[in-house]
Amino acid sequence: MHELGHYVTAHLFRFPEIRVPESLSLGGKPAGAMSWKIGSSGLVGPDGYRLPSERWGAIGLFRNLDEAQASLETKESYLPFLPEVVESWHLLLLPVMHRGECNHLSRENPGLCLEIAPNDPGGQLVVITTAGFVLGPSLDLERVIDFRRKVDALLGFMRSSDGNLASTVFTPHTAGDDGCTLTVWRSDAAMLSAAYRPAEHRTQVDRYKKEKTADRTSFTRLRILKTCGQWNGADPLRQSEQP
Repeated sequence: MHELGHYVTAHLFRFPEIRVPESLSLGGKPAGAMSWKIGSSGLVGPDGYRLPSERWGAIGLFRNLDEAQASLETKESYLPFLPEVVESWHLLLLPVMHRGECNHLSRENPGLCLEIAPNDPGGQLVVITTAGFVLGPSLDLERVIDFRRKVDALLGFMRSSDGNLASTVFTPHTAGDDGCTLTVWRSDAAMLSAAYRPAEHRTQVDRYKKEKTADRTSFTRLRILKTCGQWNGADPLRQSEQP
């Protein structure tokens, strides 16, 4: 059993134009990070693969609060392209619920990645999901493509839901790492209303349980401890406080 993380950082970036991994310096990672995954947030194209995009995302896992917090304060050291972005938003997160399997800590033994906090401080909510497939000659690419398209449709539904402050999907640039979605919510009630009322999300959850549309998935709820930067022209959390 591998060691689990206790804190998470999430990062959203928007460049002035489409960027591909080869055009960015992606070799670094935050000091102390147990896992660091970064990639493009493009939509699924006609061939079933995600298109290059001007929007990118990243997620880091950390053992302790000091390392996670320090990573936000020193982000220019492992994100040398930050001066090129139009905007970026960075979040320090505390996991309060986590289940499923993910390969971000171990390619050989996917499993839980996070230890949940003993106490939930409440407040605005982030939900991170991951999904992955067993690679090999028996991999059904049509099954993978179908899952990707459903994720895009689902995120479109989430963005239109009341109380959703931000939503993104990204595929790590390192092939084989599980893809991620991240949604930010004004409250637990807003997330639960969007996720579990009879609509697109409920339909896809039921389909996954019945058909096992991915080989593994994980689901994590996290509380926001700190943010810096902006997204879509403003700080989403400040916008949520406006009457």
